[in-house]
Amino acid sequence: MGKQLCFLLLTLFAFQVNAQQERSPCISVFNALEDSTESTFKVSITPQRLGIAFTSDKSRAIPTGFLVAGAHIKKKRWQCDILLEALQDGSTFLRRAIEAGWDRRSQSGLLATRWRGRWQWAPLESLQIVIGRDTLSEGWGIRSLFRGRHAAPAPFAQINLDDGGRLRYHHRIELLQDRQHMGCWMGAIGDPRTWIPPSGFLRSEIQKMMVTHRLEVDFGKRLTGALWGAVIWNSENGQRVFEPHYLLPLTSLRPTEYAQGSSDNALVGLEGRIKLGRKWERRPRMLYGQFLLDELIVEELLGATGWWGNKFSLLGGIQWDTRWGGWRWEISAARPWTYSHYTSNATYTHGITPLAHPLGANFIETTWNGRWQKSVWKIEAHFTASVRGDDPIGDAPTGSMPQIGDIQKTEERYSWLNGALRKRSVAFLDIAKKIRLLDSFSAQVFFQTALGWESGSLDNLSPANELRIGLGLRSSGPFFGADW
Repeated sequence: MGKQLCFLLLTLFAFQVNAQQERSPCISVFNALEDSTESTFKVSITPQRLGIAFTSDKSRAIPTGFLVAGAHIKKKRWQCDILLEALQDGSTFLRRAIEAGWDRRSQSGLLATRWRGRWQWAPLESLQIVIGRDTLSEGWGIRSLFRGRHAAPAPFAQINLDDGGRLRYHHRIELLQDRQHMGCWMGAIGDPRTWIPPSGFLRSEIQKMMVTHRLEVDFGKRLTGALWGAVIWNSENGQRVFEPHYLLPLTSLRPTEYAQGSSDNALVGLEGRIKLGRKWERRPRMLYGQFLLDELIVEELLGATGWWGNKFSLLGGIQWDTRWGGWRWEISAARPWTYSHYTSNATYTHGITPLAHPLGANFIETTWNGRWQKSVWKIEAHFTASVRGDDPIGDAPTGSMPQIGDIQKTEERYSWLNGALRKRSVAFLDIAKKIRLLDSFSAQVFFQTALGWESGSLDNLSPANELRIGLGLRSSGPFFGADW
């Protein structure tokens, strides 16, 4: 309770500091460098949210908050941003988000922290070099089959090429962590395959390396396509930390991986987007989709044999913005054993968190998001429904969890959604009004409700039904937590 009280007092103090110094309460996101010769340096403590929440499985209110401490340095051609974030909440929605995307949590399990940072240098107008530790994402949708924004920050180095024309390219290398060792935590509860420490660091040291690249091309004014690739390999005990074959820009990663003996995990993907309407800059409207290929034999696919090695995933969606707000709807699905590898040391995960879709594999999901805004009022709604085939006992893997090596498969044929069905539906509603506390300080008063239904949970910790109601003040947009 002492740490929670200190967290809330610090957040209140930050509100006062921001108000007295006439600073905006919203911290800047990591944007591209501007063409400016000015040098800047700024240190800030920014309260993103402060309030209370009530949940159906707890008898008393939970103090909630989101605090960000940051430093920003900018020179002529480079800039550096460092953020230390702290989040406090106790619901299932936030617990799952913390386990997937944060570094560590307190003994109470209610307070979580992480740090992010980027150093960006633009030696040329068309070239940018980025080094840091941050959350990463790929794609235009809510979800991604390549890299989802839900995963925890990872150290990386990236090269971006963009001359303002039809072609854009980036090449990135990342350092990924493994799961915490089970034997170190005697009090662990739940399914060991989904187990995450109840407190302390949520992942182990760096044990995997990954290289990804993406080539994006504009085919006219409306159609854009992208080719994406990734390869991940085991660097445990300092072995193969540096793999020069994968560091060459514009190289084909999958044939390169095959030439190295096919011991690594290579993935390829395609992405497309079609712009709709005439006022794209003002009201974006588009159809978009992704296709990821892990492994495939065409004869097995056309024969509908259900062979386990046909590993791929699909995503499609539509975005439609209007003068009053907009909405987005998409559907995604992944075959069993997609993103897995014959050893767990080369799976497409960060800790045990899937790097692509948060559900892993062997699932089907649909997601809808809508928003409405008028004057000082803003309403946002979100709904997600998913079904996944799981193995609740642990004796017959279904290919739903990428952290399990496919060497543990017990069959040669795996149908989509095989196993016991885990069903989950989540609905969020957020209502906010912008207010001005002082002449130079504005915030939002918000009311938020979340309702979740779940059957067949693997972690043995989540309630079958949960209601969360929250309210308070914030200086940024709504944060719902995990909707998976």
